[in-house]
Amino acid sequence: MVTKPAVFVSSTVHDFRDLRSAIKFWLEQLGYEVMLSEFNDFTKPLDVNSYTACLKAIERASYFILLIGTRKGGLFDAEHNVSITRREYRCGYDLVRTGKMKLITFVRQDLWTVREDRKALRDLLITDFAKHKELDDAQIERLTRHPSNFVNDAEHTFSFLEEIGRIDEMKQAVADNTQLPQANWIHPFSSFQDVIAALDPILNTKRSLSTAALLTNLQRELLTNLTAITSKSKDQKIHTHTFWGELARRHFKGGVDGSSSMPARYVKWLVMYLIAGASGRGLSTQFIDQSLTSGAFLEFDLTRNNYRIGAFHGALMQLKQNIDRLQDFNDGYLNQRLMDFTGKYAPINNPSVNSDKNLTVSNVELLPVFACFDCEENISKLCIALLKSLDGDHSNVSDVKLNRSNPLEEEARKIEAESTTLEEVEQWVKNQ
Repeated sequence: MVTKPAVFVSSTVHDFRDLRSAIKFWLEQLGYEVMLSEFNDFTKPLDVNSYTACLKAIERASYFILLIGTRKGGLFDAEHNVSITRREYRCGYDLVRTGKMKLITFVRQDLWTVREDRKALRDLLITDFAKHKELDDAQIERLTRHPSNFVNDAEHTFSFLEEIGRIDEMKQAVADNTQLPQANWIHPFSSFQDVIAALDPILNTKRSLSTAALLTNLQRELLTNLTAITSKSKDQKIHTHTFWGELARRHFKGGVDGSSSMPARYVKWLVMYLIAGASGRGLSTQFIDQSLTSGAFLEFDLTRNNYRIGAFHGALMQLKQNIDRLQDFNDGYLNQRLMDFTGKYAPINNPSVNSDKNLTVSNVELLPVFACFDCEENISKLCIALLKSLDGDHSNVSDVKLNRSNPLEEEARKIEAESTTLEEVEQWVKNQ
């Protein structure tokens, strides 16, 4: 069973040993499986040729990283001058063409420069010498592809680069106006940082796989929580359970000693809301908790040279608080208050809620119902805003309009006026 993406790194080992090890370490820290022939990264059957084992391992990879340097390496096919690295590339390219793999090719900048210089030399020889019949085509090819201390087999190396760039295929496709060859990008590099810069957008390595897993799990948990507090009407439209209590909530007026008057059917719908859910039993905070403790969504504050709680992290904290608060209604005194309200105003027990007349209900009875209602409404708003933010729309997550912790507006304003803010306490601590 594949549990994480695999990367096969192909190159000559001799001149890329340090770079191969660095790539392996970096990618494994991000959670990738990295296959290198010099490490025990894949099964190497003792009764199978080492080249065959490498080629077979390629089939398990999702990504193929090819490093082209100045050494040709061991031969796979001596008759046709095909190195094992070139054979690995061809095996990988076959998988690329079927959509089973992605190919990323790198060539040393020095080699790329030599190649360009020799191309310029070839053009010069053709225009100046060949024109006067001083050199034939074969002689020009020998001059421009001669081996050196830098490139041990220029003929092989430069033709390999032409194959990777699909030069002949490109020319033919342009001439025939047919489909261009795929995966022929070549990235020149001088340092390990150049390699990382090219791999970042391809492998999406800005976040580690553990963070990516957390994001995926968090998104699923937010969606699952929304399914626990929503349902579909007969016309298949989705609405939150709080839909049944919205009209009654608008008629909730006055203080704790007062009462609220509303059409009796609103009270009946409020009972339906309590029966439909309003318990928080189906809500989960496992990955919300992990997101908060991991620090994955903290923001760096340059002015303080430290991390701070930003909009997304703050919304997660508010969501956690509202879920915990809603789940508190499951037990004890608060749960009994909700059950008492349901029992008293259920249509079967109280026929008056079926009338079209107004019904007056004490705010003491309504207070726990709307405290529950406000929590659930906050949860739906926060889940939606966070999901949109995870999908790239950050416009709402910093400005979600939440209900107050106390449904009684006057009491809520008094509590807010008497409560200290985080900023006020922070400044107070500094002044001590």
